[in-house]
Amino acid sequence: MLHCTAMRGFIRLTAGSAVLAFSTLTAAPAGAAPGAAVIAEYCSQTDLECTFAPLTFDKTHKLPIAFDFDTGFIPKGSNLQVRLYAELPAFTRVKMDGELETTWPDAMTLATPGGGAGLLQFEYGLALGAEAKIDLTVLGVGIKWQGDVPFVPKVDFKMQGQKEFTSWAFDPNGVETSGITPKVRLFDVNLLGLIGIPKQISKGGIALDVAGELGATYITERIHVDPVKSTDKSIESDTDTVTRAFAGGPFVEYDVWPEGRVDYTGTLHLIPAFFLEVLGKDFTMPIIDFPISLAIGSADFDFDPVRVHVPLPDLEPLPPSLDFGTVAVGEEKRLSVDLSNIGEAKAKAAAFVDASHKDQFTPYPGEVFVPSMLSQKVEIGFSPKQSGPVKTTLTFVTNDPDGRFHTNTLVANGATADPTTPDPTGPGGPPSAGDSGGCGCQTPGRVPASPNSALLLGFGFVFLASRKRARHSTH
Repeated sequence: MLHCTAMRGFIRLTAGSAVLAFSTLTAAPAGAAPGAAVIAEYCSQTDLECTFAPLTFDKTHKLPIAFDFDTGFIPKGSNLQVRLYAELPAFTRVKMDGELETTWPDAMTLATPGGGAGLLQFEYGLALGAEAKIDLTVLGVGIKWQGDVPFVPKVDFKMQGQKEFTSWAFDPNGVETSGITPKVRLFDVNLLGLIGIPKQISKGGIALDVAGELGATYITERIHVDPVKSTDKSIESDTDTVTRAFAGGPFVEYDVWPEGRVDYTGTLHLIPAFFLEVLGKDFTMPIIDFPISLAIGSADFDFDPVRVHVPLPDLEPLPPSLDFGTVAVGEEKRLSVDLSNIGEAKAKAAAFVDASHKDQFTPYPGEVFVPSMLSQKVEIGFSPKQSGPVKTTLTFVTNDPDGRFHTNTLVANGATADPTTPDPTGPGGPPSAGDSGGCGCQTPGRVPASPNSALLLGFGFVFLASRKRARHSTH
């Protein structure tokens, strides 16, 4: 039976989906480390020269200053509880999902066409404050309240951004997102108080608010594929392809990982405004927004590699030739060859004979499928059309990536039988003496001739002649 082995051929890396994210306080798991290989599968039941394997890349960058402190409401079970919190999120997370698609029989070629879903998300800033919670009964009246603790400053200066995309985000198609903080009032001047209006009645004047904004752009610069030689290049676009040498075998393994960067832009918004408070109602009318750009920099993202194990078909060489010997015209003789697949994937082989002799040699069957580590017999029938020697080539076209064509020389001789010469090997043996028709019966009036009767006649003539000479000598 046929054994399937390693595929030597095209390898295309296809992005099924990509996700870029900056978030959370817990580092996301990185891509599968080498050794925990992802196993590729055939693309379909019929396409045995293509495999695919899912890929996941996930990496988080965290600044050393990041922290998250929250007491929760304490003490537990008390009628009066207090919560203190302080958070400084400073995380960038990039996640990308895709596929490694392999095709052959050409040299191992890898590509990243992209087209999957993606996400860009980040969170930076500062949040702190204090809350209180009351749950008690006074003179039979239940009192419940929860809110900010008075006179304790509350700060919410966090920047969060999120953006979905559908590609690997190669340059110039990077993915961008931005987030802006709530406005924070730095100071205000109560002009109404300067002219003698009590603040309990009304306040109004000029204020200065501030807001922070952060923008992030992720770009995949290249996708690495190992093993790699110094002269081999990496994938650098959605339509790019690369090749890798393949020495043959039942499988091939690649370590695949993207390399990219996140570029940050920061903006501080200074927003002067008119404000008015009347009987507890606050009205604010911004005058203008003065943006101040801040240089922040970039962060490199070198993902952990994902190892992909690609099972391949691997057919062993055929014997050099098949000799059919001599075969009579009009008859057929069959010989067989074993197609052995020592690879890890199913093999496929289709048999062809040179066009000039395909009417005399016939493969049975013309196409076979051989599971991994098995073999399959293929019979070759020879039916000569005329006498004389015949020599041609049997070719198996296979999905073996490092041996697409397996050949075998066919040698035979056609012979035409003489109609006047009995076939001594035919049914019933040779015809009987005197059987003119080869039927084994005697023909009346004819003496059977044989070498033994002629010899006896000769001895008789010699004996009679000697007796005659003896009689003459006595007289």
